[in-house]
Amino acid sequence: MNLESELKEVLRRVDPPSGFSKRVMKRVEDRRSRLSGQARLPVLQRALAASVLIALAIGGWGVHETLRARNELLTAMRIASQKVAHAQQEVTRR
Repeated sequence: MNLESELKEVLRRVDPPSGFSKRVMKRVEDRRSRLSGQARLPVLQRALAASVLIALAIGGWGVHETLRARNELLTAMRIASQKVAHAQQEVTRR
């Protein structure tokens, strides 16, 4: 056989088995229904991830503000303590 006749033989038209188109369409429909349920999942996952990030950011900001307020209070108490100690020294000196 020569190359041309081999190609004709390999590329000849062959009818599909009976029920082939029904099986293909059923698989397409099954896949569509499966994907439509899964398509919502990433949207929900993104929304949940965004909610968690927002909660963490707000919580982190709250912790930051609390620590800042605590440091300011400690500084104010240290200054007040120094002033009271200085006043006591002045009173005992006189």
